[in-house]
Amino acid sequence: MEKLSFLNVSEEKRKLYKPIIEHVKGVNAQHTLYEQNKLIMMYEQAAKYIATMERKTNYEELVQRAIYEQNDTGDITTDIKAIMGMIGKVYPNMVTRSIISVQPTPKNTATIFYKDYVRDDDSSLSSDIHANRNYADNEEYNPSSPTDVKEIRLKITNDTVSCNEKKLRDEVTLEMIQDLMSELGMNATSLLDSEMLSEIVREWDRQNLQLMLDGATGGSSTFSTAEPSGLSYEDRKYWMETIYEKIIDVDNQIFKKRFRRTNFIVAGADEASFIEKMKGFRSSNIDIDQVVVQTGGRYEMGTLNNRWKVIVDPFLTGKMLVGYNNSLNFMETPFVFAPYVMAYFTPRVTSTVKFTQARGLLSRAAQKVVVSDLLGIVDITSS
Repeated sequence: MEKLSFLNVSEEKRKLYKPIIEHVKGVNAQHTLYEQNKLIMMYEQAAKYIATMERKTNYEELVQRAIYEQNDTGDITTDIKAIMGMIGKVYPNMVTRSIISVQPTPKNTATIFYKDYVRDDDSSLSSDIHANRNYADNEEYNPSSPTDVKEIRLKITNDTVSCNEKKLRDEVTLEMIQDLMSELGMNATSLLDSEMLSEIVREWDRQNLQLMLDGATGGSSTFSTAEPSGLSYEDRKYWMETIYEKIIDVDNQIFKKRFRRTNFIVAGADEASFIEKMKGFRSSNIDIDQVVVQTGGRYEMGTLNNRWKVIVDPFLTGKMLVGYNNSLNFMETPFVFAPYVMAYFTPRVTSTVKFTQARGLLSRAAQKVVVSDLLGIVDITSS
C-alpha cells in the first residue's frame, strides 16, 4: 500500500525547512509533526513546480538559498521565497483545516486514506448493531452443529481522486505600482499576490464545507427561528436554547451509526448568535477582527460545553453542519482535502500596450466526503 508522504518526511528535509515551519503547532508533539510535514509538502510542490517551469533541476538548492540567503536580485529564488512565505501565512488560516483530514499529495491523482472496522461479510461494525448483537456467538466445538469463529477486520480504504483546479489573474497599472511605493512604501504586486492566494484558500474552504453539507447522511433535525408570541425574557432564553436540543438529536443519530459523538458545529451568523448566548459557550482567545479579515469572514468562534468546536460561516444559511473529526488520526475523518499544488504563480508580465503588469495563480487539490455518516444537518426554517 502506498505510504503518505507527510508521514515519511526525513529529518534532513525537516531541518532544511525548519525556519518556516516552526510557527505551525498542533495539540501534541505527534500532531505538530504531521501538521509541519504537511506544510513541507506544500512548500516542496510549489518549489518543484516553479523550478520545472524555469527549467531548473536542483530545486532543493534553490529552496536552501530562498530560506537562508537574502535575495533581492529578482531571480527564481525570490519567487520561491515569496510563494513559500504566502503559503505559510495563508494555509494555517484555512478554517476547515481543523474539521477535516488534510492529506497533501505529490501527484495530480491523489490517493486518500480513511479507515473502518468491518465484519467478515464486509459490513461496518457500526451498521445494524442490534440485529448483529449475537455476531460473536459460536459453537465451534459443538460436533453436531459446528460454526466458525466470526471475524472483525481493520479496513484501510484508499481511494484515488482527481484534482480540481482554481485559477486567478491580477492586473495593475504601472502608475499604481509607482504611486503606491512612493506615497506609502507599499508593493502593489505583493499585495495582489497575497490577496489572490487568500481568495483561493477561502474558495477551497467554501467548497469543502459545501461538499460536506451536500454529502451529510449521519442525521438530521429541524429548528424553527419563528419565535412564539408572548414570551417573557426568561422564556425567550429557554426557547433560544432549543437549538441545542436539535444539535443533540443529530449527534445522537450519528452516534448510533458510527459510535462517535460529534465534536464540531458550523453555523451561519444568526444561528451562531443563538449558540454564543448559551451558558456552556466559551469564546476563543483570538483577535477576531484580524482572523475574520484573513479567512474571508469564517472563523472559529469558540467551544460549546467544552466539546463542540463552533465555526461561524456568515455565508451559510438554512443549515447547520454537525460532525465528528479526529484531528489526531488523519484516517478517522468525514472528509479529505488533498492539495497537490497549493499555489503556483506565473511570472509577472508587463504589457507595452496597456502599461500594466499581470500575473496568474494556479491551485490544484482533490476533495472527497469519505464517511458521510459522520456528518449531520440541522435544517433552519422560519415557519
